[in-house]
Amino acid sequence: MKNYYSYFLLFLLIGGFLLSININNASAYPSQNQRRQAPAAKAAPPKDAAPKDAPKDANAPAGKAAAPPAPPPAAAPAGKEVGDATAGTWTILPTLTGVNAMHMFVPRPGQYIYVDKLEANPLLQSNGQPAESALFDIDKNTLTALDLTSDTFCSAGSFMGNGVLVHTGGDNGNVQFAAGQQTLRFYDPMVGKWEEKVGLMKSKRWYPTMLPLVDGRVVIMGGSTGGTGLNRAEIDNPTYNIWPPSSADGTPDADRPMPFLTDTLPYNLYVFMHIVPNNENKNMLFMLSNQQPILFDLDTGTLVYNYPKIAVQRTYPQTGTSLMLPLFSSNNYAPEIMVCGGQAAFEITSTAEASCGRMLLNANQPAWVMDDFGGIPRVMPDNVILPNGQVVFLNGAQTGFAGFRKGNKANPLWVNSNPAFNPVLYDPVGKTYAKMNPSTVARMYHSVAILSPDGYVFVAGSNPQASVQKGLEFSTEYRAEIFKPPYILTDVPRPTIINVNGTDIAGNRIPIAYNQQTILVVSCTDPKPSFTAAIIHLGFVTHSQNMGQRYVGVDIASVNYDANAAGQYIITLTTPPNPTIIAPGPHYIFILNNGAPCVRAAEVLLN
Repeated sequence: MKNYYSYFLLFLLIGGFLLSININNASAYPSQNQRRQAPAAKAAPPKDAAPKDAPKDANAPAGKAAAPPAPPPAAAPAGKEVGDATAGTWTILPTLTGVNAMHMFVPRPGQYIYVDKLEANPLLQSNGQPAESALFDIDKNTLTALDLTSDTFCSAGSFMGNGVLVHTGGDNGNVQFAAGQQTLRFYDPMVGKWEEKVGLMKSKRWYPTMLPLVDGRVVIMGGSTGGTGLNRAEIDNPTYNIWPPSSADGTPDADRPMPFLTDTLPYNLYVFMHIVPNNENKNMLFMLSNQQPILFDLDTGTLVYNYPKIAVQRTYPQTGTSLMLPLFSSNNYAPEIMVCGGQAAFEITSTAEASCGRMLLNANQPAWVMDDFGGIPRVMPDNVILPNGQVVFLNGAQTGFAGFRKGNKANPLWVNSNPAFNPVLYDPVGKTYAKMNPSTVARMYHSVAILSPDGYVFVAGSNPQASVQKGLEFSTEYRAEIFKPPYILTDVPRPTIINVNGTDIAGNRIPIAYNQQTILVVSCTDPKPSFTAAIIHLGFVTHSQNMGQRYVGVDIASVNYDANAAGQYIITLTTPPNPTIIAPGPHYIFILNNGAPCVRAAEVLLN
């Protein structure tokens, strides 16, 4: 059992004030040292402002499928916002995605990159072939095809500490495109195009998982050597690799064996994986494959702990979703995992799982605490952590499992059906769900959702068939949507971040460091603001997994009203103490006022 210890910052002279900050670190091992989150920081109002005032049961039976929601309303015209402030609004964007959004990530504020597979997408790359990838700039309302030469079908991605996304895996290719299983691809948002190293890696990977590590590298975990429904021993790849390699010339290191992936066949594709906060700056991985979660020391290659199994299958093809719940210094960054949805049976008529499990990883006796997932069964759900610490669960089907339809277009047999149109908004503190207004677009197999730096949820994709098909019940989907949760629809004034450490946030990725004070200039029209802050890694989304998604509440050391600028405040934050809390790389700092998120987050490079 490890003991907690605290990092103490020296007294720092900031803006003429002497501040004393106590930063708590974290332990990955069973313990019971927990505290509640600190209250919001209340800004000192201008002298002429009025003084500010002083400051569902989680044990419900699991697995009971509720009745399907009512059919969705007729789709609104593109660009029209529908819904209400109580249960959220939906807007179908007028610009189509051009390629199916099987994978998605945010390279810069206002930009979204889609990655698909080889199929007859209407968007063409520069050589005239159907595009596999596209960049959508929502600020400029432009869609640009991105050139690729290798097959990206069912791949994975993760940001390195230098801010470049590394992407690997795929399928067999064709006459025009190289095989993708051993290809590495790199996307530098400051350059704006893909670069490829075709066939570089030691082994083939289809359905791998990737994750940013504490040293700025990324791990590439598992997969199979070829496409499959259920994995099997003859195509299994029970190994992992780390990039960049240890070699000076960039030659990949040898794959390392991972017996856990052999032990958990056949449900060991796109395994759930998260870095667990710890005191020793170690790459401690929570992994879940085939209902079995473990704690794995990546640095030594050893199994540290076997957690209790979770009821019901949660990994592909009975796909659920997982997340590390928001982390806060007030409880020593206590690591708590949440796993939701899935499917008990590999059967197209079976109702999906309507349960979630939460487990505190450093409890003396870790155990799953189950709930009813808001009463809506879901297989292939997505999860998005909002800047206020709440979680949106959305997309997916209420019956079946992940996979392509069978039969022909005239007589399709869907292996997943009954779309879950209604998102649910989950409060991790109260452990309650609220049913949100429905989308009108079925988001089935190969759909995605991600947090926008503007605070809303960006939703795209859905293609439960092997090639582009239109005119079916669940056609290849090229529409994208914006879902605005209630916290963005209130009358509470939203802050605007102007600069970070003196650098304007517009167009800049601003470098910051661990365990240091960071100064933001923020404007807000609220005469009585109350500020909170978070740093969020948006991750890489595919197949219900958000690889690397991370939320850390950021401590506010001070808030001071700027007497020289009306409605402007100087906010001093203390960054997380070590890279096990949140890995090096590109993240977004959000400032909230009384729960309303800033107009646009500040893009930072934490290193």
